[in-house]
Amino acid sequence: MKKGILLSLLALSLLAGCSGETKNANSNSGGQGDGSVVELTFWRPQASEVEDNVYVKRIEEFNQANKGKIHVKMEVITRGNSFAYEDKINAAVASHTLPDVLAMDGPNIANYAASEIIIPLDEYFSKEDLDDFVPSILQQGSYQGKFYAPGLNESSVVLFYNKKIMAEHGITPPDKIENAWTWDEWYDVMKKTSKDGVFGTNMINDKGEWMTYAFEQLWISGGTDIVNKEGTTAEGFVNSPQGVEAAEFLQKLANEKLFNIDPKPTEFEEGKAATKLGGPWNIPGFKNYPDLEWGITYFPKKAGGTQTAPSGSWAVGVSVDTKHPKEAAEVIKWITNKDSSTQLAQAISMPASRKSAFESLTEYNELPLRIIKEQVTGVSHARPVTPAYPVLTQKFAEALTDIMVGADVKKSLDNVASTYDEEYKRNFAE
Repeated sequence: MKKGILLSLLALSLLAGCSGETKNANSNSGGQGDGSVVELTFWRPQASEVEDNVYVKRIEEFNQANKGKIHVKMEVITRGNSFAYEDKINAAVASHTLPDVLAMDGPNIANYAASEIIIPLDEYFSKEDLDDFVPSILQQGSYQGKFYAPGLNESSVVLFYNKKIMAEHGITPPDKIENAWTWDEWYDVMKKTSKDGVFGTNMINDKGEWMTYAFEQLWISGGTDIVNKEGTTAEGFVNSPQGVEAAEFLQKLANEKLFNIDPKPTEFEEGKAATKLGGPWNIPGFKNYPDLEWGITYFPKKAGGTQTAPSGSWAVGVSVDTKHPKEAAEVIKWITNKDSSTQLAQAISMPASRKSAFESLTEYNELPLRIIKEQVTGVSHARPVTPAYPVLTQKFAEALTDIMVGADVKKSLDNVASTYDEEYKRNFAE
């Protein structure tokens, strides 16, 4: 793959809302097998203070546990603008000065792998260790049969509901996954509750990456996806009969004004939407609305279709520029192990990336968080694993937005398929 193509695609991935062959050694890596300490660098973008503190603590503990052997210097890139972290990565790709360890947004892993920015990690993880990650993390972190980058945590999208509104209409949301609402059942709930200034649902977080993150699952539940399993074509997938049906369902909800396409961020919290497609990140803010009584049920599925749910997280990998892949892999294993996964999940109110971490996260054993755990550990699907993901997600989001305001469904999806297939053939086909 041409380096210029990589840089443009990574820039495009930013615009979509997501977050080169390089063989030279990273000049920041020390230690030459002579008994000296191996010095490693780790880059990651700035996050919230509580999340940053977890990484600081875990890296300090790693350095102490490996004193005299390995020392990691973590560099946190302040995101003064949306492009700061990716700009730094792009410059390092061009100058062959990538850090030993770097963080990346999950959907970009395939692009980093195809572009030889990161190396496979299979030889450094035991089968038992890999099997401890929830399935969607392994799916997200793998490309062409090799494992490149484990996720730091996991995410999910559930259907929040307003308990008072449900009670007013005699509606009991399911709390067992086998009884999850179908699209038609969810539609009926929306029709009953959409009145007197209340929308049936709130489901537009943004019109960029959210559109793929959340709504690709309708294609999966219908028995297809927006690209094939290999990620080489969208034709016959995003615009398949099942795909058209999924998009027509979304268009029906929009036409009947069952959701607000430009919602106020706190629409659900203020009691102006009976349900809400959202995630664990919403829960901490609910406490600011004492009148809100909320519950969680499962991501809706197609009748007779697959139960599924969105997933995805930031991940960490070892760069091709490192002189010390084995030691760098030890850092990866440490910051994604059970203890790290547990501590991060507790700090940021997001589900863990490891099954074993849930042993300590007992709050996920009971409602409402049990719903999230069941989805994460059992039915979640990662976004498409393809190096052309930045183009795919941008075009898919644009198409769904157009469809929701009345565009022709089939033509819109055909355009996604043709644009994606041209991009893949031009830059990635062998």
